[in-house]
Amino acid sequence: MQPFGLLDHRSHELVLGVPGSGKTHHARARLASARRVVFFDPTGHDYVDEGEQVSPADLDRELLSGTVVRLVVVPGDDVPADFAATVAACRASDGGVVLCADEVGDYAPHCADVLTRLHRNGHHDGVVSVLVSQCAIDIPKTCRRTATRVTSLLQTASADLDALETEYGPEFRERVARWRPGDPPAVWTLPTLRHHHRKEAPCRS
Repeated sequence: MQPFGLLDHRSHELVLGVPGSGKTHHARARLASARRVVFFDPTGHDYVDEGEQVSPADLDRELLSGTVVRLVVVPGDDVPADFAATVAACRASDGGVVLCADEVGDYAPHCADVLTRLHRNGHHDGVVSVLVSQCAIDIPKTCRRTATRVTSLLQTASADLDALETEYGPEFRERVARWRPGDPPAVWTLPTLRHHHRKEAPCRS
């Protein structure tokens, strides 16, 4: 197990899919081999068996200092504030941690700046990210633009498909629109990083 598992120190990934399509399952599988992960779980049950459940207030440098860190942060009533606190704690740690943020659409409108800074500058603090959302447009535009890898299961709304086409090209949009249960997810990888993912055949943008 590596600190980032299948990811690397520059990764900022998106996992998209309508409810029931398997996005949370995919995110969990993607991070199964990472040994330092913080899961931000607004529902409190999607990642319950991934590690110790903690509140955002408990997430400090000491808790994040272990060789193996697999923690599930369950926010309270103020989800945006708790997400911002979780990001700040991860960035203030010794680094080498993946932050997996589930159900981003629930708090993105209030945390767009936090999410944007995480994608633009998080890797300088040793924090890589996986943002999980039901809808592509719930991911802030800058995060869509700076993603290094995008995995999408089904998206049905025209606005979501349009956003995917704008950033990742018409082929990616078409693959997402025709996705059906049992199909492999559509995967787009940042062209300049493709040599780090030789086993994949990402869409051309």
